[in-house]
Amino acid sequence: MATTNVENVDTHGDPDHHAKVFRAYLIVFIALSVFTLASFLANWAEQAGMYSVATAAAIILGVAVIKACLVGIIFMHLKWDWYKLYFMIVPAFIIGTMMIIVLLPDIVLAWHHPNVP
Repeated sequence: MATTNVENVDTHGDPDHHAKVFRAYLIVFIALSVFTLASFLANWAEQAGMYSVATAAAIILGVAVIKACLVGIIFMHLKWDWYKLYFMIVPAFIIGTMMIIVLLPDIVLAWHHPNVP
């Protein structure tokens, strides 16, 4: 019967890892809340005539990009698993390119045929 050596058991690295990740989640949640408030304030300022439509749209778009980056980096684990992304993206691009090459003749040639009643 095999015995297990206690020293060789995987403890998942740092014992404070979960506390650090939870703290990061809370910080990102607070940042997302603040940025959402900034979007609402920019919209309110535009409605009140304090900002132009273009200025408010630029602020809201900038805030949306920052929020998307925060969600991607922290909640989608790209901060910790960035190297694994390549194993998903590269096959998707290969399959997408193959689909374009396979379907392109049908797309190009289909509109040349007149409608048959």
